[in-house]
Amino acid sequence: MTKLLAIIENTFKEATRDRLLIALLVIGFLSIGSAKILKPLALGEEAKVIKDLGLATITFTAVLVAILVGGRLVYKEIEKRTIYIMLAKPVHRYQFVIGKYFGLLLVIFFTMTVLTGGLYLMLYISGIQATYRLLLAIMMSFFELSIITSLALFFSTFATPITASLFTFIVYFISNFTRDLKALAQISPSLVVKFLSNFFYYLLPNLSNFNIRGLVVHNAIINFSTISLSIIYAIIYSALVLFLAIVIFHRKEF
Repeated sequence: MTKLLAIIENTFKEATRDRLLIALLVIGFLSIGSAKILKPLALGEEAKVIKDLGLATITFTAVLVAILVGGRLVYKEIEKRTIYIMLAKPVHRYQFVIGKYFGLLLVIFFTMTVLTGGLYLMLYISGIQATYRLLLAIMMSFFELSIITSLALFFSTFATPITASLFTFIVYFISNFTRDLKALAQISPSLVVKFLSNFFYYLLPNLSNFNIRGLVVHNAIINFSTISLSIIYAIIYSALVLFLAIVIFHRKEF
């Protein structure tokens, strides 16, 4: 357990010193602050604009952190040859992968917490009341990011940083439209299209289940049983992807 915590801590410290993370945080703050500039275009819906833009910014910034930072986690260790030193110690390979995962997840949590503070500050300055529902939307985004993080780490075990980041982004993009894949399978006359649509529908994560920003912003009814099932789904899917990452990493020769 001590070894695992050391890897998590080291991953977190290394990532927070990365200039890329700082740049993404700055861009995120500027994006949240830009809602004030859009006020003349809000047509009396300033509160909804700030909340919607703020929540979207928090999620997308965290996604970029997971993809760009997570895509080079393992490769960077191999490139610097620090992995040889680490694995020479009594550290199991599965501990290395799990430690990297939770270390990056901690970075994601840090990123989202900092940007959430920026959003609440913007709401306070604008005289807009912030309810717990905003935190609910951010929490769901965090579980969505737990899946993206596992995928980024999975691809980083066998691909270069650019390739891993590209693969993760493609999966992230398509996974937001898995419901459309299911609809395509139902209406398409082609057996090939039906097969491929169903295959990717069941293979890729259904990330649209985690997007409740619209419900939160418009004060719509939220189904908490659906939220609970989505959280369980995120934990199981992330665990399966992490298991595959461990299997691939265990077979790598150093």
